[in-house]
Amino acid sequence: MAIERKHLLYFLTTESQPSPFDINMAYDAGFHAVIPYGSVNEESAVLLVQDIIFSRGPKGAKFSALFIGGNDIESAERIRQAAAKSMFPPFQVSMMIDPKGSYTTAVALVAKAEKALGGLCGKQVAIPGGTGPVGIVASMLCVKLGAEVIIGSRQLSGVQQLAERLSAQTGGSVKGAAMATDEDKISHLRGADVILTTGKAGIQMISEGVLKALPSGKLVADVNAVPPTGIFNLAPNDDMKEVVPGIKGIGALAVGVLKYDVEIEMLETIRTSEKFTVLDQNQALEIAQRRLSIGGSRA
Repeated sequence: MAIERKHLLYFLTTESQPSPFDINMAYDAGFHAVIPYGSVNEESAVLLVQDIIFSRGPKGAKFSALFIGGNDIESAERIRQAAAKSMFPPFQVSMMIDPKGSYTTAVALVAKAEKALGGLCGKQVAIPGGTGPVGIVASMLCVKLGAEVIIGSRQLSGVQQLAERLSAQTGGSVKGAAMATDEDKISHLRGADVILTTGKAGIQMISEGVLKALPSGKLVADVNAVPPTGIFNLAPNDDMKEVVPGIKGIGALAVGVLKYDVEIEMLETIRTSEKFTVLDQNQALEIAQRRLSIGGSRA
């Protein structure tokens, strides 16, 4: 009698409570069951992965997959590396990494901006409040696409250290700047082609006064859908709306639609792949770019 294999997703996160957001997404992508594990570290990840790969045998490996999440990008990446090292042919299961949704959110934000401007190569991108996971990943993606990046924070010393680290990692130009006041922001944002806000939910990063003081022709985009949104006069559903004369904006839900489609495709890929596959922000960017280029996304 043939065994009916179920598609199982093992959700490993550094957080004590696995995110319901990602669990819901996985079910929407067609997994029969999602098994979450919280407070995972490198050592426990190795033990979990060994049980996952050996329990279903070589033929059953393609019916299991891993999702690695958590609030800390570096910790999640170490778990990804530990999991990959624990596997070997034919005992390998496909996996993806998206810590706290930061990879797919940053990808959607950057891809929408790239599409709107016809490319980011040679552009200057400013990311006020960019020291969190989404801002960090967005800055690295922008550098990959040929842009120069300036990250803003209230504290200059911390953001300068972050910028130096990201410049070293990417081989590109990432600078840190103090953006504690509107005057600071106007000074540093005046020369930017693109402004991406990735601050905490419910905090307006760019005020009316800042927007109206900037030269026209800029693009702004936001990931905060919680009122007040991150940018004055930019509603979550806006997509290339003129927020003040001469400046157009992309709202959080316009970004979020693409983020959802990208994450769903990544989950579907690791569920259905016949061979060992690992997906991260780089593959996510390729998916987003393809969807926007062919109109295959609802975004």
